[in-house]
Amino acid sequence: MIVEKIFKGIGIIVDDEIDVEKSIIQNIIEQIREKEIPYIPYKSLPSDGVIDHFRNISFILLDWRLSPIPDTKLPQGLNELLIKENISFLKKIKKSCFCPIFIFSNEDHEQIITRLVTEGLIKDNDNNHIFVRSKSELKGKTKLFKALENWIKNNPSVYVLKEWEREYFDAKNKLFSEFHEMNPNWPKILWKTFISDHSNESMELGELISRNIHTRMTPFEFSGKILNKKGKKSNQSEILKVIEGGRYLKNEFLNSNDIAPGDIFYFNSEYYINIRAACDCIPDRNKPEEKIDDVQLYLLRGGKIGNQRMKKDFLKKFGHFSELDSQFIAYPIYENKGIDFRFKRLYQMEWKVIKEKRLGRLLPPYINKLQQKYSSYLQRQGLPRLPNLRF
Repeated sequence: MIVEKIFKGIGIIVDDEIDVEKSIIQNIIEQIREKEIPYIPYKSLPSDGVIDHFRNISFILLDWRLSPIPDTKLPQGLNELLIKENISFLKKIKKSCFCPIFIFSNEDHEQIITRLVTEGLIKDNDNNHIFVRSKSELKGKTKLFKALENWIKNNPSVYVLKEWEREYFDAKNKLFSEFHEMNPNWPKILWKTFISDHSNESMELGELISRNIHTRMTPFEFSGKILNKKGKKSNQSEILKVIEGGRYLKNEFLNSNDIAPGDIFYFNSEYYINIRAACDCIPDRNKPEEKIDDVQLYLLRGGKIGNQRMKKDFLKKFGHFSELDSQFIAYPIYENKGIDFRFKRLYQMEWKVIKEKRLGRLLPPYINKLQQKYSSYLQRQGLPRLPNLRF
C-alpha cells in the first residue's frame, strides 16, 4: 500500500470527540493505530506557539466542527467564528510546513470545499494537499487508508513530497551520523578552514552540507502509474509557470543581502544579469573596510524578446532557442518573459547602487550554462571567410 510506504512520521489529530467512546473519530484513530503510525491528539486548535513546532510532521487530521453544540442549535455567529478559526489555523500551518491535511467532518463536505476555495487554500478537492471527506465515509476497518490511497494517486504533488522527504531524512541522518563518528567537532574544523580561505563561512558550510546530503540520497524511484496518470490537462500558461519555477526564483524569496551569479536586475528599461563567480560576490576579507554594499557585480545587458521572434527562433525539435555565440536566451523567467542577454559589453556596478532593482535569480544549471558560454566567448577565435564558391 502506497500510504504505508510514504507516511512516515508523527501525525497531528485535532478533534473534540477524541475521548468520546464509539465516536467516528475513535474508529478513525483505531485505523491509524493498526498501521502503527504515531500521533499527537488535540481536543482544540493548537496555539500559535505550538504550531510553530509543526515543521516535520507527516500529516494533520482536523475536525471541521470543534464544538459540542449540535449543528441545529449552533448560533450562526458562533458557527462563522469557528470556521474563521479553522481557516486561520490552516493558513498558519501552510507557513510552517507543507504537509497533507485531512479535514474530516459530519457536515456536508462540499460546503467545506467551497469555503476553502473562497479563502484561496485549494483550487479543487481532488488535486490538492487538503483532503476533505465526511467522517461517515471513513468508518470501518480500512476505509480511511483506502480513501487516502485513491486520493494520493490523484495528487502527484503530495506523493512526490512524501517520497522526497523519505529519501531526504535518510540521507540527512546518514550524513550527520558519519561526520559525528569522524569527529564531533567537524563543524568547527571546517569553519576554521573556511576562515583561512577568506570565504563566506556560513555559505560554504551550508553548501558542503547540501552537497553531501544530495550525494547520499539514493536514486529516486517515483511511480509512473501516479505521475503519468491521465487527468486534467494543463494549459500553456500553467506549464510555463511550472517551468519558470524550476529555473527562476523571485526576489521576495531571496535574502536581501545575498548576492549570487544569476541575479537579475531591471533599470533604465533594460535587464541585467550578474555573472560574477559566487566566491567573488562577498566582501574582500583582505579589505576590512569593504562591506556587502561595496561588492562589484559583473553584468550583462539584455532585452525582452517579442512573441514573433520567439516563434521564429524556437527550435521545436531540440526544445531550445537558436542562439549566436554572443548571446544567451533565458526563458521563461519573470512572469514568462524571454530575455536575450548579449555578451558584447560587460558592466561593473556596486551592489548598493542596484540592489533595490533586483527582480530575482536565474538558478543552476542555467546560470552555469550562461557563465560557461560567456567564458568561451571571451576566448573565441575568429576565422577568415571563405570566398564565393560554387558547390
